[in-house]
Amino acid sequence: MWSSAVAPATRPILLAIEAVPRSQALVATAAKLARASHAEVLVLSVRERDYVRGYGWDVHQPGEIAETVSRAIYELGRAGVRARGLIRTARSGRVGDEIVYTAHKHHADGIVIGTSRRPWLVALLRGSVAPQVLRRSDIPVVAVPTTGLPRHKRSATPVSA
Repeated sequence: MWSSAVAPATRPILLAIEAVPRSQALVATAAKLARASHAEVLVLSVRERDYVRGYGWDVHQPGEIAETVSRAIYELGRAGVRARGLIRTARSGRVGDEIVYTAHKHHADGIVIGTSRRPWLVALLRGSVAPQVLRRSDIPVVAVPTTGLPRHKRSATPVSA
């Protein structure tokens, strides 16, 4: 007989992850939410593909994306959370739509996504995925800052008595 403390939730939490080294905060947040609700985590990475005149190329290499998903699944498993991975492909600029679509398709209870500060020109040209997901999703979204280390490392200065 299942006890309520270990019974799995019927709906997963979707962790939308990108092939960047700053994804540890995302994995930790998803693990915390999954442990609290006894849910499985669905680790999603969307292959962004650009097309010009019939030719397509991936923004990130497929091996890099698969490694990121595998690493997140491994870290979630170490944290005691059940997880499985999924890689989808979307046209450049439509990654947010793909995340929301996948969350609906897999009946997710929530979406965990990272936010980052990009230079204004990059944000203008490529857009940012997190605001797209926040605007388009009717599923609760947890946006986790993944800005990395501060530019200037500040240290405490000793005070003389």
